Amino acid sequence: MKVLNDFRINRRAGSGEYRISEIFPDLKTNSIFSDIFGDRSFVEEVFQNTSVRIIERQTYMFVDNDDGTINIGIQHLQESDPEVLYLDIIHELVHVRQQREGLDLYDRSKSYVDRETEIEAYEFTIKEARRIGLGEEEILDYLTVEWITLEEYRRLADRLGVGSGSNIDS
Repeated sequence: MKVLNDFRINRRAGSGEYRISEIFPDLKTNSIFSDIFGDRSFVEEVFQNTSVRIIERQTYMFVDNDDGTINIGIQHLQESDPEVLYLDIIHELVHVRQQREGLDLYDRSKSYVDRETEIEAYEFTIKEARRIGLGEEEILDYLTVEWITLEEYRRLADRLGVGSGSNIDS
């Protein structure tokens, strides 16, 4: 059973820049943000000063490494399952914290699945996925992205302790 209390999505937002609360009202009340950001005042500051940009591009979510803006593809916002959007915004808010700490979110010297920034973001996301009731198969499905190979997918699942990544067929 998926528990997404207090998670609403403004799917009618058009292209443009918004505050997080304009797209995901009530999100900051979630207790996971104390784990991600530590200090509650940091949570408040991030939610006050981080922009969300809805873009007319075929994409999911990503954080701008220069200014920490969260970009969301309009189709993703309008059509994706609420659980996916919820997990994605948590993942991206970990990246916002990392960006503010001066980390390079897109370190090209490492594979996507080997970047410490990605591993940490996925660790928080997987923890929350389990808390809301997603099963291992649903979590494995969430980890499926087009830009990694099957071998990388297995390695990521293994590293995160999801399913038995080495036994994943596709």
